[in-house]
Amino acid sequence: MAADPLELVADLVARDVVGAAQLAYRRDGENVHAAFGDCDDGSQFALASLTKPLVAMACLVACDEGVLDLDLSLQTYVPEAVCGATVRELLAHASGLPADSPVARRAQLDATGTWATVASAYAALQPAAAPRSARMYSNAGYALAALALERASDMPYRAYVDAAILQPLAMTKTTLGAGADDPDVVHVRQPGLLGRGQQLFNDERFRVLGLPQSGGFGTATDYLRLLHAAAGFEPNLLDDGLRLELLHNQCGSLAGGVGDFMEWSVCDWAIGFELRDNKTPHWTGSALSPRSATHFGASGTLAFIDPERDIQAVLLANRGTYSRWMLEPGGWPDICAALVA
Repeated sequence: MAADPLELVADLVARDVVGAAQLAYRRDGENVHAAFGDCDDGSQFALASLTKPLVAMACLVACDEGVLDLDLSLQTYVPEAVCGATVRELLAHASGLPADSPVARRAQLDATGTWATVASAYAALQPAAAPRSARMYSNAGYALAALALERASDMPYRAYVDAAILQPLAMTKTTLGAGADDPDVVHVRQPGLLGRGQQLFNDERFRVLGLPQSGGFGTATDYLRLLHAAAGFEPNLLDDGLRLELLHNQCGSLAGGVGDFMEWSVCDWAIGFELRDNKTPHWTGSALSPRSATHFGASGTLAFIDPERDIQAVLLANRGTYSRWMLEPGGWPDICAALVA
């Protein structure tokens, strides 16, 4: 008999692997959502890198509106940028940019710094490789894609994401950035550090900045609405041609992966979402179909769309992934297998 995904998540909380979790999924036309541990359905979790698909979808809306062109150089919109990759390459981790910028990280720690100073540091970042030479997962690339979106639309990226994605999808509990002492925001265990004395996800500087690569906060039920839209369910934010950019490989067959976490000889990636393909090992295990689109966040968050099995799911938890707890028995691979069984 197949395991129950709700029981598996409840067990993570019961064993104190995580202190809080939300699970939401749509299967066979039915929506299921539940909260576990020290949270409820309305509690906001740090999305971490699950923020990236929000920004990617906003860029596609801007493309649909004729505001942004995925195949123009970043320098078209940000002339001072050193990187000459296209917006498409930035959104598909094929720009050649490294994972991050030490200068930008220092700007993030500066109590007097703003998004403008952080963005300026990213614009000055030198690529580590030529565009489309490898799949190099890059927070810097998403920061620069958001900067291109700002310049093209003449709107702050937070405002554009809100108007283009959050409001149309009624994602009322999702924000870029959060209050430092907001009681609705769940504290992340083992969060990692933004810098000396400043935790990722929990501390004021991180929350105030609301960075486009990692600064989102939201609920599982909200994020499921994003996955519905990406899978083609109403409301239709994009025509199918653009929407399918979220589910189809971009920029060729490239080797690479997510830093030193997982790498492969072929690492397919769409706009925003990673593509499961036949990668081994993989954070979702082996149960999802090769056509599945996935993403995870370092705060302990996971989302996927499996178009072959007609399921979308999001699991938000509150423990950093650095110890790889989520790959242990009862973790993400087992939960994904239970969801598609």
